[in-house]
Amino acid sequence: MKIKSAKFLRHLIAVALFAATIQLHAQHYPSGSEGIKAATTPPPGFYVRDDNSAYYSDRIPGYAGQLSANPFASGFDIFTYVQTIRMEWITKWQFLGADYGMGIRLPFTYKYHNQKSPSILEKIQGIPVGPAITTVNKFGLSDIQVNPLNLAWHLNQFDVVTGYSFWVPTGQYDHKQLYFLNLGQGFWTHMFTLGVTWYPDADKTWAVSLLNNYEINMAQYSDKYVAASPPYVTTLDTTLGDIYTLEWAISKSIKKNVDLGLTGYYQQQVTDTQGPTWFGPTYNSEKIHVAGIGPEIKLASEKWGLSGSLRYAYEFSALDHPQGNLITLTLLKSF
Repeated sequence: MKIKSAKFLRHLIAVALFAATIQLHAQHYPSGSEGIKAATTPPPGFYVRDDNSAYYSDRIPGYAGQLSANPFASGFDIFTYVQTIRMEWITKWQFLGADYGMGIRLPFTYKYHNQKSPSILEKIQGIPVGPAITTVNKFGLSDIQVNPLNLAWHLNQFDVVTGYSFWVPTGQYDHKQLYFLNLGQGFWTHMFTLGVTWYPDADKTWAVSLLNNYEINMAQYSDKYVAASPPYVTTLDTTLGDIYTLEWAISKSIKKNVDLGLTGYYQQQVTDTQGPTWFGPTYNSEKIHVAGIGPEIKLASEKWGLSGSLRYAYEFSALDHPQGNLITLTLLKSF
């Protein structure tokens, strides 16, 4: 059977780049997880928080996605549900006038991945190349976050928070599988946080918040790398690029303990991926990003020591990252 080399090459590259984008999409901090008054911590006490996030996507913009003939750019469904139990202790100890706190995040993840389209080469050329049509379901513990240092200042018109945390690779991970099929990321991460909430009016009915997180990723795995010069075959660690996340919100208290707001997030890979991946390091220095925006409502009951929020985010921009819709329901109980 004769194959037109140019067309064959073009579609083969499309399949390869799709797999590369999936391999490079990895970060620990779940963008869009904080919402209204993201940089404001509660007063001293012990808190248990239950985050429930549902995410759906059926496309990945990027080099692979820009090739419209490639079915892998839109020929799949991803649904992820994550229930995260977060325990936080805000102590009565102070450092430099700030409340000192600590916490831990325990995420349990369900993943559904439905590959609806066969390889473009199978459709056009009849050649069995690329993943087959398949459906995968997985559930289990993901990577745990430990926050040993959290400092929060409560000033007249500002709340300021800073902290350090690290992520432990406790979730199931196999670097030979696609990103969608892993429950963990397979590496340790150091994360630094700095945020501020500003109350423009004296009664603090308006709030504007910005929360910054910077993730420094450690080596994900080691693999053999074929070089152009001696020793030709060597073992190198693969380390994914650092990740920066900005979360913002503008909110208004419409009555006591009822807030309405507009929230959003932007997450960006900052540095190149180092070491071998399925198809080399960061392709053409292309770095992942994703951005979302949407409304939120937040309610609280002082009598029960309970608060809750519901928010929705529509992702209007992404590159080498799934682009979809995120719904998050959060419940917080003080003890």
